[in-house]
Amino acid sequence: MFKNYLLIAYRNLFRNKVFTLINVVGLGVGLACCLLIFLFVKHELSFDKHQSKFDRMYRIIYHATNGADFAQLPITLAPLMEETLPQIEATSRVFRRNVSVKVPSKVAGQDDQEFEEERVFFADEKFGKIFDLEVISGSLDNMLKTPFTLMINEEIAQKYFSDADPVGQTLYLRGDFSFKIAGVFKDFPTNSHFHMNLLLPYENMFHLEGEEGAARMKQNLSQNWVISHSHAYVLLKENADTTGLYAGMNDLVDKHAPEQLRLGQKFSLEHLGKVHLHSEAYLQPEPQGDIQYVYIFAAIAIVTLIIAIINFVNISTAQSVKRAKEVGMRKVLGARKKQLFLQFLGESLLVCLVAFVLALVLVSFGLPELNLLTDRQLNMGMILEWDTLLTFGMLLITAAFLGGSYPAFYITQIKVLTTLKGKVSAKVNRRFGFRQVLVTLQFATSIALISGSIIIFQQLNFMMDRPMGFQQELMVNVPLFSQNMNNVFGGVNGQLRSRANAFEEELLQNPQLEAVTLSNNTPGFGSVSRMTKPEGKLEDEITFVASYSVDYDFLSTFDIELAAGRDFDKNAGTDHQNAFIINQTAINVFDWGSEEEALGKKVTLEGKEGTVIGVVKDFHYLPLQMAIDALLIDVNPRFFTAFTVKIAAGASVPEALAYLEKTWRKHFPEKAYEYSFLDENLVESYQSEQRLGKIISIFAAMAILVSCLGSYGLMLFTARQREKEIGVRKVLGASVTKIILMMVKEFTWLYLIAFVLAVPFAFYMMDSWLEDFIYRIDIGAGVFLISGSVALLIIWFTISYQSIRSALINPIDCLRDE
Repeated sequence: MFKNYLLIAYRNLFRNKVFTLINVVGLGVGLACCLLIFLFVKHELSFDKHQSKFDRMYRIIYHATNGADFAQLPITLAPLMEETLPQIEATSRVFRRNVSVKVPSKVAGQDDQEFEEERVFFADEKFGKIFDLEVISGSLDNMLKTPFTLMINEEIAQKYFSDADPVGQTLYLRGDFSFKIAGVFKDFPTNSHFHMNLLLPYENMFHLEGEEGAARMKQNLSQNWVISHSHAYVLLKENADTTGLYAGMNDLVDKHAPEQLRLGQKFSLEHLGKVHLHSEAYLQPEPQGDIQYVYIFAAIAIVTLIIAIINFVNISTAQSVKRAKEVGMRKVLGARKKQLFLQFLGESLLVCLVAFVLALVLVSFGLPELNLLTDRQLNMGMILEWDTLLTFGMLLITAAFLGGSYPAFYITQIKVLTTLKGKVSAKVNRRFGFRQVLVTLQFATSIALISGSIIIFQQLNFMMDRPMGFQQELMVNVPLFSQNMNNVFGGVNGQLRSRANAFEEELLQNPQLEAVTLSNNTPGFGSVSRMTKPEGKLEDEITFVASYSVDYDFLSTFDIELAAGRDFDKNAGTDHQNAFIINQTAINVFDWGSEEEALGKKVTLEGKEGTVIGVVKDFHYLPLQMAIDALLIDVNPRFFTAFTVKIAAGASVPEALAYLEKTWRKHFPEKAYEYSFLDENLVESYQSEQRLGKIISIFAAMAILVSCLGSYGLMLFTARQREKEIGVRKVLGASVTKIILMMVKEFTWLYLIAFVLAVPFAFYMMDSWLEDFIYRIDIGAGVFLISGSVALLIIWFTISYQSIRSALINPIDCLRDE
């Protein structure tokens, strides 16, 4: 019997190739969309769960006085917590920075290799007690215990030494600081919130600053309770009672921090499971995910799959109408409903299996693209994991049951005499039946997805096109140091300042380079906040204000406009000692009245006293996701960290860059040369929003495609029900145009209802999404008119073929059985 069922199923599916193809493609696309998003969501929810002590692992969060939360904190807190709080088993501070690395050549006469490594981590000795680190070569016991040793991951071992054993080899950091390789470790998996290339003892982060710099920075950091410097991780004891833990942490501030640095600072613990998707703290070790995006993608996957299954049921039901005579004959010959159910279920299951195979093929092609868009490393092997197989096995069974049982139930309820004629005259006078409800929801989903895609792209374009208030094009950023939070305390001494001046002078001899300046921050990427006391505030009203330490020609190089006063002037002689420039927002924050009134006001910046000589127009020194706040600018060469070189308009960019590199290697041989274009960096800073727009657009297109197949299926079902009506209308003189309009009208009403449902839903969802942006677009009616028009055209195009085909049918073919 089973063989007979299978043979009949194969014949029916093969005989109705178009229907079978529509079913397979629609369900396959829906499953592929759902499977891709499922893999992504599953990966996002799995971050850091590979750690064996995951349940007891936490990160310390620093709640600063300005209301912001930071994932980095002063270095003094974590060791004190381990010493004094009984709930804590271990703590480890982790400091990340860039470092120039030189690999000595083993071949005589061959130059040493130089690299700029970004993921260099300095960690306390108990890092290995908190985190699981798999050592491939060397010993974990000695890890982080011996100064001037380091461990490298597999990627770096292959990059520097190919297949040779790196243990015992020497690397030179920052040109002349030698470190011996103690081991090679396996990097953390992709679903970890940070990854390391090099791992060094925590104390060595000071040694890399040189003898003088190490002593100064060590002293400053040991006394500073406000700077966001290192990440700190905590391992709680088994079944630790956390009652009073937060109070104990914050009591340490009152006991050990200098009185003027307490300022209401607070600290708390954040479980490792919340770091990737739920943390709102700044200064993360790597870009985070966003739980809102996970919800959006999951919703798209569920909606797309539901639409695909609905379509499958609709089209299967429409197709079953053609088999009325077969069903009637089977019932006359004694077939029971159970047997008919099994027949339809078998055919449905066969279609689902073929659709699943198609979905796997689509996923194999789509997964690399999804990895590019999400910056993940998902692979097909994840499909074979038990939870994925179980989930999609249940989905297939559900889809097969719905796709087979509903058509079987529908067709077996029709009278035998009616089915033997091969025509089904089911009632069609219900204007809003179950199928109409389903298709209306499909239309509403399509309209909402199109609206959302348009709004996302409008917001992205708004951010890209928004004036930043400074020059972006042809601006080349060249770091003077590797990225290093230690430089907040100053790293430029007199000798380095002289070399920097010589470097600038030589660059400006090339006519292709228009200007060169130095600063501690690049506009558009934030700033360091420092203790500031503006005039008019009481002694205990010290606040933290964003600050820029710049060279004299900073404003002119970046084309930042003055609103009042003057720029820094070398010839003034004392501007580097007692002159400040503020932005327009600072006037409001300091309650200084107008721009002219602000000139001459007194400011104290961490002991440096001076007066305001100028006010600049507000520019976006912070990313566009953040509001412009007060900014204080001074000339302080000690804090300079990077050059900015402006290439002249019309110059040959490759030639200018070649000259820049040549000059750099001449003046700064100890630092690997690296550069980046400011405008490209700004575009990259909005990658998460760009990726979101692309992903939603792609999956929206897939959902719309599936919805179109559903519209076609219902149109086909309706046309088969109304064949006699169409034939009678034609005999009575109805034109083809009128019949087409009659058919289209029914779906247009469904579309209008869907439009009314979709607009408020889409507006609410996208308005909620836009709330995360300080600078955002306003959602206008035009968005919904455009999306509604696009959806209507898609619907009309989808149903027009079957409408025309039904209108052109010969009346004799549908009336002759009477």
